[in-house]
Amino acid sequence: MKRLASALASAELVLGRAAAALLVLLLVLINVEVVARYAFNRSTLIADEYGGYLMAWITMLGAVHLLRADRHLTMSLFVDKLSPRARNAAGVIAAILGLGISAILLYATSLLVMSSARFGSVSIQPSATPLVWPQLILPIGYALLCAAYLYEIVRRVVSGAPEVRNDDIGASIE
Repeated sequence: MKRLASALASAELVLGRAAAALLVLLLVLINVEVVARYAFNRSTLIADEYGGYLMAWITMLGAVHLLRADRHLTMSLFVDKLSPRARNAAGVIAAILGLGISAILLYATSLLVMSSARFGSVSIQPSATPLVWPQLILPIGYALLCAAYLYEIVRRVVSGAPEVRNDDIGASIE
């Protein structure tokens, strides 16, 4: 259990930094496109396509952090009125549902990536990007989410309480 927690924490740190780097890259890409359009009356022809790819990667890389930091959407009006024990049970049920959905999406996106690789699918945009590369984040992200949900289920069943973390904006980074 401690090894899985440590592996998830390490992955969370690396993925968070990668997502931050991709966010900076997205910012640069969009600004280059804006300057190209307004200053030179030209387009990069890839900004929209690669902006979408980057957003997908950022989202999937940040998903594990949201889950582990307990920052995902909850029905707080309902959950806050529950006793701590019932709140924990609701967390276990939500994690089981999340694991099931993530496992289904892991399977489906793995098939998608294998299909794109097998048939050599490329985007219809001028870049003709091989789709296997932007799609690859999907099964990777869902596999990490499955591991995080498994950890969450086991942790809540064993400890009986949600994990307390200080992930507020402005908190010091270790």
